[in-house]
Amino acid sequence: MEKTWFITGCSSGLGQGIAQSVLRRGGRAAVTARDPSKLNTLVQSCPERILPLQMDLNDKESIEHAVQEACQWFGSIDVLVNNAGHGYRAAIEESTPEAVEEVFQTNFFGPMRLTQLVLPQMRARRRGQIINITSIGAVRGALGNGYYSAAKGAMELASESLAKEVKHLGIRVMLVEPGALRTGFYGDRLKSSRLSIPDYDVLAEQYRKGPQTNRHNQLGDPIRAGEIVVETSLRPDAPFRLLLGSDAVQAAKETLETRLRELQLWMDTSRQSDFSENSFSGE
Repeated sequence: MEKTWFITGCSSGLGQGIAQSVLRRGGRAAVTARDPSKLNTLVQSCPERILPLQMDLNDKESIEHAVQEACQWFGSIDVLVNNAGHGYRAAIEESTPEAVEEVFQTNFFGPMRLTQLVLPQMRARRRGQIINITSIGAVRGALGNGYYSAAKGAMELASESLAKEVKHLGIRVMLVEPGALRTGFYGDRLKSSRLSIPDYDVLAEQYRKGPQTNRHNQLGDPIRAGEIVVETSLRPDAPFRLLLGSDAVQAAKETLETRLRELQLWMDTSRQSDFSENSFSGE
């Protein structure tokens, strides 16, 4: 595999797992982190085929510079992996506009800008692939996870549209929906609101950051998950949507079954909003 991959959020976790898999397969990788010193171990494993880059999804110039540098170093980008992001835990009412804006910038607007910057060269070559890492949180909204789920959900819907827009250009799009991975997600990458409204205290154990911070019992192995992402993306029959983890599979299954039951229960009511055959809509 001689493709060049541009992978965001590679200092640890799933991004690091994807990068390691790419390098093991002989690929080239531009890997990003807000603090590039955290990429040193990854770089030392294969210095001749890896380019470490400083990039912050909240900084448009940083994003543009990273893409330019990767293209100058490798010539082009064949696969973009939008993996970088962070969690955010707070009730809807407890969140500040500034915090919500940052969640969307990191988890949606930044990755979409990166996608826009990479697409022209993919269009010119009539080939390429974009892999967007979302979350099982995009499949169903969890308690205290509303804004994070909304940002990841926006990524999913944008990806569905993008896949239809670029298919005829030879560009493929794949969504990856991980469950809980054993990473630093519940540490410094999990942010929360400073505002605490007493009426929500009864739910605190289920969503506020404190009780979640030191969790290290997640089912998902980020290194194995990274291997699966790369392996699946290379298949000609790669799915548009790939769940990662038995917990993600179970959550998605339950969510879709619930939606289907509700649809069947209320579809007669839903259909009543149509014009009847004998009605006249007017001008």
